[in-house]
Amino acid sequence: MINIENNKIGVVVIGRNEGPRLIYCLESVLVAGFPIIYVDSQSIDSSVNEALKRNVEVIQLDSTRPLSAARARNEGFKRLVVLNPSIKYVHFIDADCELEPEWLQRASIHLERQEEVAVVCGRLREKHRNDSVYMILCDIDWYRSPGIINSCGGIATYRRSVFESLDGFNENLIAGEEPELCSRIRSDNQNILCLEAEMGTHDSAMKHFSQWWTRSVKVGYGFMSGSQWGGWVKQYKSSLFWGGLLPFLILITIFFSINLAIVFFILYPVQIYRIYSNFKGDPSLTNRERWLYGIFCILAKFPETQGILTYYVSKILKKNQIIQYK
Repeated sequence: MINIENNKIGVVVIGRNEGPRLIYCLESVLVAGFPIIYVDSQSIDSSVNEALKRNVEVIQLDSTRPLSAARARNEGFKRLVVLNPSIKYVHFIDADCELEPEWLQRASIHLERQEEVAVVCGRLREKHRNDSVYMILCDIDWYRSPGIINSCGGIATYRRSVFESLDGFNENLIAGEEPELCSRIRSDNQNILCLEAEMGTHDSAMKHFSQWWTRSVKVGYGFMSGSQWGGWVKQYKSSLFWGGLLPFLILITIFFSINLAIVFFILYPVQIYRIYSNFKGDPSLTNRERWLYGIFCILAKFPETQGILTYYVSKILKKNQIIQYK
């Protein structure tokens, strides 16, 4: 097996008020022995001090520009390569995640061997998967089919030269910045590769319906952000239909045709069954989990529609906002 030198790989960690989760994240990265930068988005907890205690280089973002994951990753990347000019590959990880010990070597080996691959990701697992139904849903969402894919999430390993040539993440997006960059990478005739290997764990700490709702609002906001680069048209149209138009039709028709209102309402369980029967995600899921996924896919259309409306309001008011479920 090829062994990649430590000075060829670097890690950028981004976070905001992650508390103990940041400590677990930093320690999982430090064990691997690669250069690391922590970018903090104005935390009010002890995040910065915890990073400094571990001799981690820290960047604290100011308020001169809107805070976003895209901005944090870009700032971290710039500092990382200044301090470590020989770096060829950069792994981005959020502070609520922990790194699989062998991941950086494994991802870098694939990047070394496949010049047409610009990004490598793997299986991200929810750390406390069975603690709540919402964490099960998160774990399902993290799944990507192994092979060449269209886009990855925020946790992935990038080829430095490609990331630099495309100017990194779009800082005008406060959600959906990863698929937007992946779209540009594919347009540059480069590939995004998903490995079957474990990449790490994620701790959503999502135990309440209100957290799940807020996270889904952010998803809807991200769908609408896709309008800035031509992505996610199908997704936001689906959210608007199931979470906006259909409820409106039911509400209107119930006053003059209860039977028609019932027909419209029945479309929901029919769509849930379609999602269940056509499920193409993680093959290890049980039938119960597939039903669960189908139900919440439809239920999520309502907060996603709220997120779409929030996007329009923010544009009218010319004000970006951070949507956090923790």
